[in-house]
Amino acid sequence: MPHFTDGLYDSQTVLITGGATGIGFAMARAFGLHGAQVVLASRNAERLSAAAGRLTALGIENDTVVCDVRDEAAVKAAVARTVSRFGTIDVLVNNAAANFWSPAETMSSRSFRTVVEIDLFGTFHTTRAVVPHMIEQRRGVILNVAITDPQRGLPSFAHAAAAKSGVLALTTTWAAEWGRYGIRVNALGPGPTVTENAVGGMAAGRPDHPPSFELQRRRTPLRRLATPEDSASAALFLCSDAAEFITGVNLPVDGGISLPTPSGDLNPDRAAATPRQHQETTKSE
Repeated sequence: MPHFTDGLYDSQTVLITGGATGIGFAMARAFGLHGAQVVLASRNAERLSAAAGRLTALGIENDTVVCDVRDEAAVKAAVARTVSRFGTIDVLVNNAAANFWSPAETMSSRSFRTVVEIDLFGTFHTTRAVVPHMIEQRRGVILNVAITDPQRGLPSFAHAAAAKSGVLALTTTWAAEWGRYGIRVNALGPGPTVTENAVGGMAAGRPDHPPSFELQRRRTPLRRLATPEDSASAALFLCSDAAEFITGVNLPVDGGISLPTPSGDLNPDRAAATPRQHQETTKSE
């Protein structure tokens, strides 16, 4: 990422939950390549091992810890291990999340609870374990990976919408509470991002999911889907001193997909189509 100086995070320790794959790993690599010591937390030991190997091959100092963010005791142990090895936690990225397609009318309470416990309670558990250290050192940055715009609704993802809305409420509340300690708290809202977990987990029970990525691309003003690196670049900025007076915000990294839909057709190639032509074109797609 040539937009940032190589030593931007020299001597800083970054803890990333859900850091073994996807957006979390892209962030780990980005922070590490800019000087940070990176600690990855995940439930999957095999994925953690593979991620650690990739980081080590790049010359990035790293550590891993198997941890389920729903387990408060395990989270506290992971944080204690990180502080013991590196002496501090300068940046916490709450990225661990669960998501899968499920219509609201058939969603089970177990499904709803699982996502809320991982996304919302996991964010609370990890932050609650880390923040005493940040208060003691009178500085720190917490970045919560959320969604772009929960007010627009997420059909078939009510569990994630509820959980991430809660995460955004925590973001603004914590920013207001902990600013006096020099702690900044922000959120980042990735747009539709094609990752292994997105294709595998979110497509479960939904045979039309892969084509929906193309539909989302067409709805995005910048005409492409997000990449994990897009979120990683935004994280590098929000957690750096360049953003030292920014707290309590949710930064959409979505190519404009969360913008209000204009009355006209977003596709200029189809703007001149008659209503009948437009209907036929839609059917053919």
